[in-house]
Amino acid sequence: MTSRRHALVIAAQCRTAGLLSDLDNAARSLHAALTEPSGGACTVSHAPRSLLVGHPDQSEIEQEIRDCARAAGEAGAVLILALLGHGITSGGNLYFMAGNSRSEELTTTVDVGSLLKQVIETPGLSGLIAIMDTCYAAGAAPDVKAIASGIRQGNTRLSLLMGAGQAEEAFELRFSKTITKIVQDGVEQAAERLSPEAVLRAVRLDGGTVGQDIYRMDWDGAQFQEIGLWLAYNRRHTARQVGRLLGPLACSELDQVLPAWRAVPGGLDEMRQLEEVEKEALQWEPQQGARARALIEAVRHCIRTRALLAAWPGRELTSKVLRRSLVASTPQADGLPTAAGNDLLRDAVEYIRLRAPRVGQRSVVPLVQFVTSLAMATDVPPGHPDLRQWAVDLGADIDLNDAWEQWKERDRDMRLRLIISLHAAVSDEWPESLTAWLLDGKNHYQHREFVCRPDRSGVELQVGTALSWASDLAESLDVPLKRVEIAAPAQLLVRWRPEETYYGRRLGDRHDVVLRWSERMQPPEHLFWINHEARHKLHAMAAAECGQRVHWIEEAETCLDGELQDCLESCPHDQAVALSHRPAKLGDIMVTLLTSSPIVLWPEEGSSQVSEDTRRYIDESWHHLPGKFSSMYRERRQNGSMQSKDSSQPGHDGLHRLRAVWDDLDYLDFCRWFKKYTTEERKP
Repeated sequence: MTSRRHALVIAAQCRTAGLLSDLDNAARSLHAALTEPSGGACTVSHAPRSLLVGHPDQSEIEQEIRDCARAAGEAGAVLILALLGHGITSGGNLYFMAGNSRSEELTTTVDVGSLLKQVIETPGLSGLIAIMDTCYAAGAAPDVKAIASGIRQGNTRLSLLMGAGQAEEAFELRFSKTITKIVQDGVEQAAERLSPEAVLRAVRLDGGTVGQDIYRMDWDGAQFQEIGLWLAYNRRHTARQVGRLLGPLACSELDQVLPAWRAVPGGLDEMRQLEEVEKEALQWEPQQGARARALIEAVRHCIRTRALLAAWPGRELTSKVLRRSLVASTPQADGLPTAAGNDLLRDAVEYIRLRAPRVGQRSVVPLVQFVTSLAMATDVPPGHPDLRQWAVDLGADIDLNDAWEQWKERDRDMRLRLIISLHAAVSDEWPESLTAWLLDGKNHYQHREFVCRPDRSGVELQVGTALSWASDLAESLDVPLKRVEIAAPAQLLVRWRPEETYYGRRLGDRHDVVLRWSERMQPPEHLFWINHEARHKLHAMAAAECGQRVHWIEEAETCLDGELQDCLESCPHDQAVALSHRPAKLGDIMVTLLTSSPIVLWPEEGSSQVSEDTRRYIDESWHHLPGKFSSMYRERRQNGSMQSKDSSQPGHDGLHRLRAVWDDLDYLDFCRWFKKYTTEERKP
């Protein structure tokens, strides 16, 4: 076994490939992290240079790598090699661009896979960790058959970290910068030494490499090495730094309930501190002691859950998956964690366990629902032993069964969709017929046309008939029908509330009703592009982090059409569009708004200016929309007043005073199918 480690970071600008603006800084930061004693712990005392930046030519780069490998071999050390810069590909292989390289002449470039194969054959070398932050980085992988049959007969070790796919570009040195961040910050709930696998998992969870895929290749043929390859010491490991197991929320709760917990002598980790204070709490008066023990149990649940997520058995967790599961697991819209990466994981677990439980609910239920949601999103089966053991540890095995059952019921409730379209309407007139489609998942199940009297009462009468028809079909499938989508022209959308349709009950009493724009089903020639643009915007909205979700248009901007158009063109691509007020001629501008955005919000008739509290509440509740609109409308009808039952959150009451057209990806997929279907129908 050896603990000796050498580093070599090479960052090469290529004159013919273009300047990389932040290359030197990225290389120097990575080098500093790798050579920091409490980080990468690599020595810089060996003869060759450990940092090479600027415009080194091909021969200089290759010679420097060979010299460093030889020095590491003589010391029995591991070599950590990082290549940052331009890469090109030929035959699936990566070629690193030196200062004098030309893309049309491979002989002027560095054949990375071949060179790595030579390096790991170096006598005495304890192992090689290679970091590739170039375009087409996955092409750096050497031939494993050649390694196994090489000079050392495979008795060597390699871990190759690659910041882009074999046919994929890399951007802004994101990969090496994120690795630097991970080495500098450490990884919570990971071992004292960070393996390449742990680093790569942390890089993915951090989200810093968004837009490119990252890969790892390992070869371990060393027969007598006691410690596997590791990239850096973990600055967040409890043996190295006390106070890192817990986040700010847990620490704040402990400070309030257990003022003595931080007074435990230094050097003890947080778990031992909690054990010491728990012993003291046994002597406290009953109410205070019970509260202390409940909090300590909750904190232990947080630590155990983070341990599960650190070794998650499903697909890689990402900030987006964590955030969606967080929102799905708590009814609150305010105060949700806004961090990303590892910090989001920590903060989400603590928030859900310490803040999300409601009165009368078992305190562990929201945490179980959160983990179950993550499992659903990352393909972890209900019976996975890691999940089961975690639930047993928390005393929540039945709660886990209940959570899975709820998810099954939710999927069943969302399976069927009834789309009722008024696309036969001309201008702002009511149509003479409706068409209804029942969709099973995304598949067309059945459809039917309903002739109606061309006025509101005639249309609503046939909406009830269409619902009856679809309900009978749903009953034959033994699946509930909960979702009803009404597609109508813009002029009708602004003056009609379909959820108020009465057929013996109000349509919205038992169904979630969503408004769609029927023009997307058959866009006129001059608007052929609107559905393509809507898809781009929806993807941008989905990729956006927490923050402002809606671009609000003020009254002055709707007075003149030119001003409105300018405002819409400057609207951020990842935000929906909303009116802060209700213009006198809303119908005249609604087509312009819907052409610009697949999601449009506006105040209902008689409403005043949308308040700042309501705007903020919409941002915080975004992942609960548009379904939350239906529940709020329903609540208002049941209460018989404009007031909501729960107005504890600022802006909550303003939500049911808003209307919305919400053309999501499911609806755009239906429009695509409809266009293809009608085209085939017209064929002779």
